[in-house]
Amino acid sequence: MRYAEVAVDAPVGHARTFSYSIPPQYSLEPGQMVWIPFGSRVTQGIVVGLAETSQVEVTRDIIAPIEPSPLVDEVHMKLARWLSEYYLCSLFNAVSLMLPPGFEGQVRSQIFSGDTPRDADTLGSMPPQTLHALETLTGDSRVKEADFVKLLGRGGERELARLIDRGLLSRRVDIPAPGLSPRHSCNLFAIEEPDAEQEPQEVANRLPQRQSNLLQAVRSAPGGYPITLANKEFGWGVGNALVEKGLAGLEWIRTESAPVAQTEQKHSGPRLVLTQSQENALASITQALDDPARSPRSFLLHGVTGSGKTEVYLQAIQNVVDRGEQAIFLVPEISLTPQTLDRVGSRFPGRVALLHSRLTPRQKFDQWWKIQSGEYDVVVGPRSALFAPVPRLGLVVLDEEHEWTYKQEEAQPLYHSRTVASELSHLTGAVVVLGSATPDVETYYYARDARSLRHQLLELPHRIGEESPDRTSKLAQVEIIDMREELRDGNRSIFSRGLAQNLQQCVRRGQQAILFLNRRGSAPIVQCRDCGHVVNCTRCSVPLAYHSGSEPEDSSPGESSEPRLMCHRCNRRTRVPRTCRECGSSHIRQLGTGTQRVVDEVTGLLPGVRVQRWDSDTARRGLDPGETMRRFQSGEIQVLVG
Repeated sequence: MRYAEVAVDAPVGHARTFSYSIPPQYSLEPGQMVWIPFGSRVTQGIVVGLAETSQVEVTRDIIAPIEPSPLVDEVHMKLARWLSEYYLCSLFNAVSLMLPPGFEGQVRSQIFSGDTPRDADTLGSMPPQTLHALETLTGDSRVKEADFVKLLGRGGERELARLIDRGLLSRRVDIPAPGLSPRHSCNLFAIEEPDAEQEPQEVANRLPQRQSNLLQAVRSAPGGYPITLANKEFGWGVGNALVEKGLAGLEWIRTESAPVAQTEQKHSGPRLVLTQSQENALASITQALDDPARSPRSFLLHGVTGSGKTEVYLQAIQNVVDRGEQAIFLVPEISLTPQTLDRVGSRFPGRVALLHSRLTPRQKFDQWWKIQSGEYDVVVGPRSALFAPVPRLGLVVLDEEHEWTYKQEEAQPLYHSRTVASELSHLTGAVVVLGSATPDVETYYYARDARSLRHQLLELPHRIGEESPDRTSKLAQVEIIDMREELRDGNRSIFSRGLAQNLQQCVRRGQQAILFLNRRGSAPIVQCRDCGHVVNCTRCSVPLAYHSGSEPEDSSPGESSEPRLMCHRCNRRTRVPRTCRECGSSHIRQLGTGTQRVVDEVTGLLPGVRVQRWDSDTARRGLDPGETMRRFQSGEIQVLVG
């Protein structure tokens, strides 16, 4: 008898595993997902180790494997153990970060009447709520376990277990198949030398018209002719007839859906000439790639805006790819992914994978499997891409490493991508490059501390083209305008006179402008002018923001484009009140400024100018960030607000 140590999908202590017997019909390996009994229910688990002996006297059998091959390799299993210990989360939660989509699931459990008869002696001592629940099960009727537990009330799970033990009820568990699986297409391909005594052309000349036409189509399709298309265009059975006559064969090919952005990588971009500072930084990174024993293996690339940090990343990735290894390129948020993908994809066309939460489950599933098989050289994405199953990892890049979005704070396990990347480097020997113009204080401290072996500091002090001593480094001119002075001078617009004048000049010169504001809607607060009451969300107790409804595309399908109030925390929407609920006054006003109002002001100031708003409201209605970037780069958008 062989045994498996399994991390269970249940709220257990961190790093805790449970011993299970492996039935003789199954051959399991570490990293495989399995269905297991756990207490009174059936749940998922992942095999983290095998043993010839058990840690306990009595074990239960594994029910069945979910996938015939391991989903997590040895390196990522070690990383999961470290995550569990370091961040005090369950081992299964840690492993779940590394699983492909479609494998998470729960069994479907139903309750029905048992074999024990329900007589007066059996039912006499039961509470009324249990009797009422039993009355819902008559004959062959069945109830979902979760619904039946609710009928039993408080302590329902324990009461259900007692009823099953007494034979009054039975449980049936249906184990679902994985939500996603590989898709295959069947293609016809021509056989030039069929297994027959007659010549191929003699056989083809005597074919019926439809078979002859299909054979010509198959011969003219170098990649194979889909059998589904053959059935549609030439009729059912025509393709099979060609196969039976030995003129064509059938081939099953795995089909995969790629993200839209992946199809836009067309040609390899140029490898730029580096400045002296860039050369020095790249040389240090290359030295670490060449010497696996070198420490530290983490670098802080500190460079001002426009100093060429991205080009250092790309040439370091090129060095890794030339060695037959792979790289992970992390960006702080999804909106930056298309921009980064354009740069990386142009340098490594067709060899860049994309992973982020806005891909469909099918896209993520196909990308995950192709990454695991080693088909991609570079993986681009936000923090979740750090757990991609890259088999030959040589480099991890965290661009804008100071951003808070590298922290996972919404759900377990909680982690920081920078810390996880450091541990992944320890396990694989990969080099880590942290890039920022304003690095995190902790990162910068350890990079400057010569006694610390965490990070080595690499400096890019000059912008591209301004490294020569006889040239002065120029950043953008910044002017701070006191809007109180503007108001005193009679300017009641949200734009200062200087900003309005510069916007007009910018547009007249055929240039573009970007206006930044970190508030959505038209106004963040709606207030009564008489009593001062602020309209708050009844769920979240935060002020409701005013949305003018001036842009019909802001509304969801079937929703009115009238002005409305919206909670920016729970997305609750309500009508704009005509009177104050506290004092009954009709003097209601909107305070503050949001991106929607900025768009209205720009449209009024510059009639006919092409303005695009880019915030979470437009993202929610399906505005493609990559398309917005391309439209702005091409000059189609003159003023971008967000």
